[in-house]
Amino acid sequence: MALKTKQLQENFGTEILDIDLACVDDDAFDEIRAAWQRDPVVLFRRQSLTEAELIAFSRRFGNLDLEVIRDINTSEDVLDDRVPELFFVSNLHFADGRKVGGLSNDEVVWHTDQIFRQRPASGSIFYGIEMPSDTGKTSFCNMARAYDTLPDDLRSQVEGKRSVCKYGTEQPLSGFMRANVDKNFRREATSAAEIEEIDRRTPQATHEMILENQATGQRSIYLSPNHTAAIEGLDDEEGAALFDALFDHAVQPSNIYTHAWRNGDVLMWDNARLLHRREAFDPGIPRLAKRTTVYMDPEYFAVPRAVSG
Repeated sequence: MALKTKQLQENFGTEILDIDLACVDDDAFDEIRAAWQRDPVVLFRRQSLTEAELIAFSRRFGNLDLEVIRDINTSEDVLDDRVPELFFVSNLHFADGRKVGGLSNDEVVWHTDQIFRQRPASGSIFYGIEMPSDTGKTSFCNMARAYDTLPDDLRSQVEGKRSVCKYGTEQPLSGFMRANVDKNFRREATSAAEIEEIDRRTPQATHEMILENQATGQRSIYLSPNHTAAIEGLDDEEGAALFDALFDHAVQPSNIYTHAWRNGDVLMWDNARLLHRREAFDPGIPRLAKRTTVYMDPEYFAVPRAVSG
């Protein structure tokens, strides 16, 4: 079958029309996967999915991450062992005061998920159930397009470079993030024991700064302002200068798509090819979404892996 699609904007973002994700046959799934392989952001509107249906659809792309929040949160108050495949994104609370989900209503700055992990699960499938209208928008920066438009001198500087990434309390490499530390969603540790626990769960990882999809040849810049701590072979000043040049080049308006959420949206994004950020919104406005996180199949997608030596 040929899926009906439309572009979300000129440079990237694909909406797939007239499909029910609760009952996708093999041919339709192959086309959905091909669409995501081409475009790092894929949208489906007006979906109505049970948790089991969302999980089953997500699993067709690869194994699901069952530890998405445990790596970085020593508290158990946002974990739901009932459905370990799902991460609840919400500012709501249960009657006993426990959080329904994480991330609340604060602004979330530019980042890419899980770059601090040795083996990031880079696929995000986000199902918006109760989404505030005209607020809390999410923006995506296309790092594949950013690579394609790199000036020759900057391309030669980053070619072959590897970055050291870490979750924790160290100062990030990016001058952007140092200037916006109050908006950084990294949870700052409050004790030596908590720092030790964070370090145990998330040892530093080294990743290639340019990822390539072996199936398509598409290349993308792989970095994150809040977790890239160093660039191998460069001192702090040189590393920060290269990082900030890459970041400034990437976050041009022509590389950015901003999504205005509607109830029933299912949005898939590939963290190996994107940065993303979210606007803050009124804490009095309820928000509820469910997200799966996928270890993407390397036969079809660029998969970030820790490197050594």
